[in-house]
Amino acid sequence: MEELRFLEKALNDTILPWDRFSAWVHGICVVTFDLEIGQAIESIYPAHVSWAEADKTNICYLAFPDSNSGVMGDSQFHFRIRLSPQTNKIGQGHLSRSRIHTEYNRKCPTTISFDPNYLFGFTYFRQVKDATIRRGYYQKSVILLTKLPLINLFGQATAAIARKFFEKGDVSLEVACHDIDTWSFPIPGHSLELPLMGHLLQVHLPSTST
Repeated sequence: MEELRFLEKALNDTILPWDRFSAWVHGICVVTFDLEIGQAIESIYPAHVSWAEADKTNICYLAFPDSNSGVMGDSQFHFRIRLSPQTNKIGQGHLSRSRIHTEYNRKCPTTISFDPNYLFGFTYFRQVKDATIRRGYYQKSVILLTKLPLINLFGQATAAIARKFFEKGDVSLEVACHDIDTWSFPIPGHSLELPLMGHLLQVHLPSTST
């Protein structure tokens, strides 16, 4: 932990708002089914996050399971997309974020390495019958988007965020983003306790030396 504290202290003067959040997560979005246009992004958090239209289209296309007509209730899955050059330019130049991801890749196994060209979408999909909707079904996905392939961590995080969203609405996504923005930076070789929506996620990031 001393190494982690030293790095955070060294970065203290260059850390910008949302840098801690961005070290872990690219953004959180909600995709719903619109009867007129099909799958569409309903909201994106934090509010300043933006993506190229091509990436939004890909996310919408992958937001629902391949075959969900007979699946009622909740399901989880994840996907990966290649980012367009326009999206990849957004946020470049943040020194602290760049240094963190460089340090992360230097120490982590290749199986969980950071690749700036790809985005993982951890998805929590809900489908239930709803007679008040013309189509007869409520269909919505909460998607946590990240460049870190930490399957167990983000699977649990997405479930916690989505369940609270379906109970409380958009305010839950704002709370989740602010919680993630308090997390310590992801440095391999350390065990971390990460607060999220009233939960405490415990994660150990393996390093090449372990």
